[in-house]
Amino acid sequence: MLRPRDVAASAERLRADSLELLTSLTDDELSREAVPGWSVADVFRHLAETDRTLVLGRHLLDFLPGVGDDEFERANDAALERLRDRSRDELSDELARWGRRLLTIVRLIPTPLASVRIPTLFGRVEVGWFAALRVYDEWVHQYDVLRAVGRSGPRLDPATRDLLAEFVLRALPARPLRSLERREGAVAFDLDADLPTWRFDLARRQYGPLVESVRTVTVRTDVETIVLIAADRVRWQDAERAGRLALDGDDRSSAEAVLGVVRIV
Repeated sequence: MLRPRDVAASAERLRADSLELLTSLTDDELSREAVPGWSVADVFRHLAETDRTLVLGRHLLDFLPGVGDDEFERANDAALERLRDRSRDELSDELARWGRRLLTIVRLIPTPLASVRIPTLFGRVEVGWFAALRVYDEWVHQYDVLRAVGRSGPRLDPATRDLLAEFVLRALPARPLRSLERREGAVAFDLDADLPTWRFDLARRQYGPLVESVRTVTVRTDVETIVLIAADRVRWQDAERAGRLALDGDDRSSAEAVLGVVRIV
């Protein structure tokens, strides 16, 4: 289970890194394209406005079941406009202020509530997983910014590495794997995180660390790579060619099927 206090601790560290990064960038770097249609400055606008609208409850509507990916992205694009003309200092203040307020709410989530499943556009997910979406989004966008300005990173401390690994693994049964037809094979994930091995039995539709099905193939990779695959920043085939991902076992087709649907908005 993803516990609210752990999510809040990682989110707080990441926001501190984002604020430091924003301060360090030149005006030219802020204007560079980070992702298609968004400048580096837009990424920071997105992070600040997402926090604000979550605190106010407005952004929650964008996560309701039935909301399509395109509709979700259009809502994100529209949300940038409020901060379009803000100075760097004003944008930094927005990031700090709304980040603190959102994390205050996350810390108030009772631990028993964190395991309750709620319906979302991602499928039925735990409250703790939904809160951890903030950590995933911020880390991925730090990657976008650093890549755009030619720097390495972002930083991934051990606690955040474990949290992101569990976040991606818990996302798979919620929606991506349900798009696959039943088939023989049990795919295991071996990541560089302090987590038990997760197995996905595609015939029995059993998923998680307690599944005892005999694995037919193991996906071995690091947390950074699986997150970037989930975020559609890296193709798993390219990661395999680069030596960052390996398939261990004869059942390559099952691994390819699972990796083909690893996707989180």
